[in-house]
Amino acid sequence: MDKGTFLWFTGVPSSGKSTIGKAVEKVLRDRGILVENMDADEIRANLSPDLGFTAKDRDTNTKRLAFMGKMLTRNGVCTIVAAVSPLRAHRDRARGMVDRFVEIHVKASLDTCKSRDPKGLYKRAERGEIADIAGWHMPYEEPEKAEVVCETDTEDIDTCVNKVLLTMETLGYIPKGEGGGKTASTEDEEKIKERLRGLGYIE
Repeated sequence: MDKGTFLWFTGVPSSGKSTIGKAVEKVLRDRGILVENMDADEIRANLSPDLGFTAKDRDTNTKRLAFMGKMLTRNGVCTIVAAVSPLRAHRDRARGMVDRFVEIHVKASLDTCKSRDPKGLYKRAERGEIADIAGWHMPYEEPEKAEVVCETDTEDIDTCVNKVLLTMETLGYIPKGEGGGKTASTEDEEKIKERLRGLGYIE
């Protein structure tokens, strides 16, 4: 049985993590690949209702997500997590627990995130109800060696999905396939390879 891949989408709130993750999930399912999208909010509500958003609680939550991803990927399931996970150490810990890990940094400006605000977090913060938003009130440590960077201020969903799929294909984690995102060009593929070589993930 082939091992699954752990796709970890990280970024500040409202950057577009869940949206891209769901789009990638659909393409993988359409290609016949086993996939589980672990919604961070659902996991927190059902498995970690005791946790808040302190540094200790965030550590525990990301550890639980990583462990679940480990169990799923070792059984051949491509696993998707979209979580702010603001600390680099937490994401690196998840990387170290599995053989196939792809970190996707979803970037957007604070103004863009405030304008989206699907959960109303930024509005609540402006009213003084919360003060724990990563990238605003609290530090957000950007990944240093993310396999994929999606800049949702300027890139559409199809472009971002394509980046993720091409990266997985280039790393040999999934077979080349059709469908989903824009049609990849040779230039797109070369950019992915160049990035992965620069990070030391391929030769």
